[in-house]
Order: sequence, then C-alpha cells, then structure tokens
Amino acid sequence: MTSYELWLFLHLGGTIVWAGGAVAVQVFGLLAQRAGDPAQSMAFGRNTAWLASRVFMPSSAVVLVAGVLLTEDGNWPWSEPFVWLGLIGWALVAATGFLYIGPQMKRLGARMAAEGPSPALAGRVGRLVLIARGLVVLLFLIVFVMVVKPGT
Repeated sequence: MTSYELWLFLHLGGTIVWAGGAVAVQVFGLLAQRAGDPAQSMAFGRNTAWLASRVFMPSSAVVLVAGVLLTEDGNWPWSEPFVWLGLIGWALVAATGFLYIGPQMKRLGARMAAEGPSPALAGRVGRLVLIARGLVVLLFLIVFVMVVKPGT
C-alpha cells in the first residue's frame, strides 16, 4: 500500500462516516418530526449534538487532513477546481454544522430539559434539521466534484 492509497482510504472512510451519518440524522429528524412528540424532538436534538461533536467533527477533520495529504502526495496543484471547491465546500459545511447547528441543538436540548418539550422548541429543532438537510446536499455535491474532478 502506498501512502497515497492510505490517504485516499482515510479520505473516503471519513467522507462515508460524515455523509452517511448526516443522511441518517435526516431520517431520524423526519421520524421525530412526523411523530409530533416534543419529547422525541428533545431526544433527537440531544443525540444530534452528541453526534456532531463526537462523530461528525472528527470524521470531517479526517476528511480535511487526508485531503490535504492526497493533494500533496498526489502532486495535485492547489489551483485545481476540485481542490479549492472541495476546501470551500468543506469549510461551509463544517462552519455551519459545528459553529451553528451543533451549538443550537445543544442549547435547545438543554432548554427542553429545563422547560419541558414544547411545540415551539420542536419547531426550532425542525428548522435546524432543514438547514442540515441543505448541508447534506452540499456534502454530496462536494463528493460529486471530487469524483468528476472538473478542470482536470
């Protein structure tokens, strides 16, 4: 196994965990929303915040580091569109997910635990899930760009 193959394996593995986990969260978000049970929304928010910090953040870091190593080891120019589009997409998804959605889910979970579940708080969780759904689409667009490598 070459170092390039190792970086590629880590890059793909991290992407699978991150994107696949994000899709699973969307499915569970839809199930919680359809149940109409504020307690389920509370548990969903709490679990999503846990996943963000313990699964999504580490896997996204693996994707970034392995991607940088792939670029260097594979002699890909940093000016290649798929490289800089991937970096921009990664930054958008990571910043929105980890700096906004994750902390908001954690706060909403704490509020629900303190105040009890309510339709208003469940609605806020639903809005965050909708934003996260857009991030899932963006993740898959990034994967598409990585596979097709426009401009090469």
